[in-house]
Amino acid sequence: MAIQSVFFARHQGVNSASSNTFVSAHEQVIDLGGSEVLLFLKSLRDCTLNWAKQPGMAVRYQLDTVSFDAFFFSDSALRLVTTEADKLMPILNSASERFDVDVLPRPELQSLHFQGPAACDFLQHQFSLFSGMALGRVEQHYGVQRDDYFVVASAAEQQFYRVFARSSALDTLKQQLVDAHFNPKADAA
Repeated sequence: MAIQSVFFARHQGVNSASSNTFVSAHEQVIDLGGSEVLLFLKSLRDCTLNWAKQPGMAVRYQLDTVSFDAFFFSDSALRLVTTEADKLMPILNSASERFDVDVLPRPELQSLHFQGPAACDFLQHQFSLFSGMALGRVEQHYGVQRDDYFVVASAAEQQFYRVFARSSALDTLKQQLVDAHFNPKADAA
């Protein structure tokens, strides 16, 4: 029998939440594909792309009017996550006219955040993900696709995880979180 483990990420220097909770969040996903996605991203803000070497790695981008997390999948595929898609889409559409890039909003994907002392165990049990990579800055993120779910390690004051999926898959996940003794909170902004 072959054993396959997938290493995931955790943040150094942030606290674990004191209770197991989950909350629906209002984040939107926009996928970018094409031979010039990295040039396209660099055109939005002059910065280094050194982080764009490991699939799943991400950083927060702050433009004048909007912010988003950019996840590197490959040299021809990125995933953007934002709470400001209405502001970001015109910027992306305008810039994409100069590059070989397709901009694909993913309105069918919903998001959920969860955190707490049992969060790592839940990741292991539910998604076969094991903490192995340490992220040093809160603006760094790491995400992996597991079946119908895109799972992300993030941090603010505390370590938390974000999950993106269709609403039916998230409804199933919410019930699994309740079964694992996570408590729902009011929706996040």
